[in-house]
Amino acid sequence: MDESANKGLESKVSDAETPLQRSLRILGKKYRAAAIEESVIKGLGVPKLNGSGAKIRYSGIISRMVVMGYNTSSPREDVEEALRQYFASCGIKLIHVSVFESVFEHYQKTFLCRHGLIYVNEECEAEALKLQGSDMGGGCILDITAYPFADNHLDHVFAPTKDSDEYLQRGLKVTGFDTSRASKDDIMKMVSKVFPGSGCFVHNGGCALVYLHGQDAVENALKLSGGSVGGFKIAVDKVLPIKKVSVGTYPNAWSAFAEGKPKTIMTAD
Repeated sequence: MDESANKGLESKVSDAETPLQRSLRILGKKYRAAAIEESVIKGLGVPKLNGSGAKIRYSGIISRMVVMGYNTSSPREDVEEALRQYFASCGIKLIHVSVFESVFEHYQKTFLCRHGLIYVNEECEAEALKLQGSDMGGGCILDITAYPFADNHLDHVFAPTKDSDEYLQRGLKVTGFDTSRASKDDIMKMVSKVFPGSGCFVHNGGCALVYLHGQDAVENALKLSGGSVGGFKIAVDKVLPIKKVSVGTYPNAWSAFAEGKPKTIMTAD
């Protein structure tokens, strides 16, 4: 059927409607459009913007970059915090920063890998890359390059560090869930299906604190940011800093120690 025939058919349908039916049909369309818009805005966790030229500035999609040039002689948690603070001073929020450790058993020492990973909201990637060659203090000149999730040319660099991260627990702040549409228990079940073996605590309003082990699990969560989980559009808002916890204060510490793992477990605040 050609376009003119379609228009003719639509015209006949409209003519057959009573004024009341036509008003209800138009009102229904507006209601559905408003409901869809409200649902999207709720899922994104951002304020509604008015105006034809307004754009939502936070998509929830995360970009990954490789960073070098930091002080490799400082403790891991200190370096990660220094990177967070430096980027924040430049107006850029790091969703996650991970500096890896390499263990040299012959010397009984742990050294920091020269390559670290930083993660920012997609909208902040260009600004973060502009800090290439900047001095974060102490003579540390940053080398920053884009490293999309689909890129794996540095896997051989990070592979030796994954064993030391296997028992590293990170806490992720995930927003976008709505406790008015699903119970806390249902949200926790969704999270456990998406991230098997994870721990989860859901706050009022739908913000979830998800606990994951290992860099691979954290990266999988970061990849899902901006996507849909159980009908909710989620965003990983923050990966909490790590801290050291003595054996016995962390639930899985004794089992890790019994298997010959390090006596100190790294976990999130």
